[in-house]
Amino acid sequence: MNKKKAKTILVDPYKQYAEIGSMYSSKWRKLDLLIPGNFRMLCAILNIKPEQVLMDFMWKLSYSLIEGATEKQRKAGKKFFIAGGFGQPVFTKKDIKRMFSELKSLRKLTDTTEAMEDGNKELFWKNNHMFVEYWYKRWFEKNTVQDDLSVLEEY
Repeated sequence: MNKKKAKTILVDPYKQYAEIGSMYSSKWRKLDLLIPGNFRMLCAILNIKPEQVLMDFMWKLSYSLIEGATEKQRKAGKKFFIAGGFGQPVFTKKDIKRMFSELKSLRKLTDTTEAMEDGNKELFWKNNHMFVEYWYKRWFEKNTVQDDLSVLEEY
């Protein structure tokens, strides 16, 4: 009898999470904003573009990776966001604070990847991308506004 060797094919069941889906990733958007005169003048005096102020605020508030972001800055942004009533009454202040807390935890985990070996980094990022998708869906389903998940594409 002639035995054939079976080929072993390695299948990565998490391949789809190697890259975060475009629906859940950062996205460039063109915005048409009315910028108050006082803010424009302040930016001109301080030699900072309004776009830079808004970009820094968004990246720091969301606990995304941005150079030089401090916990004090992130905390101030979070306080402004909550005090402004954003997301309320759809969510309670407690829920919104928890969302931020979860994003902060994810940021802390991400900051620990420097010393990881390549194989472990790949596994970490797949897990990270799965969590981001899960995080969005979980909070979205708690939302009292009954839209489809794809509403994210509008934001």
